[in-house]
Amino acid sequence: MARFWLCGPVVRAAIPTFGDEVSPRFCCAREVLIVDVEKGRETGRTSLALGEPCNPDRLRLLESRGVHLLICGGFNRRFLADAEQVGIHVFWGVVGTVEDAVRDLAAGRFTAPRHNPGCWCHQRGAKSATAPRRRRPEHE
Repeated sequence: MARFWLCGPVVRAAIPTFGDEVSPRFCCAREVLIVDVEKGRETGRTSLALGEPCNPDRLRLLESRGVHLLICGGFNRRFLADAEQVGIHVFWGVVGTVEDAVRDLAAGRFTAPRHNPGCWCHQRGAKSATAPRRRRPEHE
């Protein structure tokens, strides 16, 4: 169980949505829920349309809305530096309903898997990054 906190009493977080679920990939979500949490209580929420998938200005749009934290299922590692540059911390690996993510945000905790659901290890035929490695039998 990972604990998360930010400096300051108020956190503004964006959660990419896919229906009632946290979107498996930030780049594919068309909408985010922006949630304000102050001293462990939700104080506001609003939806924001992100436009077309893979829009390079998504992080700047979130920055312009005062977002400090992006909670998502998967996030392309190539853009982590871009997120940090605009002051957005990315917490990826979150799976479940948006309401569960909001509750976890207010409580200051998240449960994250050991791998990124959008990484190469989950492509067709690949093994999980956390699966035990098997040795090949040596031929005599």
